Amino acid sequence: MSEQDIPQENQEYEPRLRYLKVLCILTFIGSGLGVFSYGIIGAFYNVFSSTSPSALGEDQQELIRMLLSAGRNFFLLNALLYIASLWGAYLMYHLKKRGFHFYTLSQFFILISPMAFIKGFQIPWMTVILSAMFIFAYAGFLKKMD
Repeated sequence: MSEQDIPQENQEYEPRLRYLKVLCILTFIGSGLGVFSYGIIGAFYNVFSSTSPSALGEDQQELIRMLLSAGRNFFLLNALLYIASLWGAYLMYHLKKRGFHFYTLSQFFILISPMAFIKGFQIPWMTVILSAMFIFAYAGFLKKMD
């Protein structure tokens, strides 16, 4: 099938869908790493909490102590939220609108969960901005989804 055989509407539709696919692939990478890292820490929380990261600087050690103060459930919950984020991206990759809602809700809860589990946790504004950018980018494709 040549380009002349493709209706004009589909010629404009396909390049835009490539951007959606790229967004989904980036989400697969980022959320996949989130599932892996939070899942490993949650599964082996006792090992992580009993080991002192002496090779790191004082600031990094303090950050690790603060994160570990959240407890095992924090890491397991975040692993599940990243799985929901992956599921949402998978659905959007297949042009299912409900994937957007899975993704958006999971990102919202990923952003607020540290504030619920870690006393004195500061909002990571760069993470908020990045999540908002992805959500708005995905929202631009909602009309193309079922």
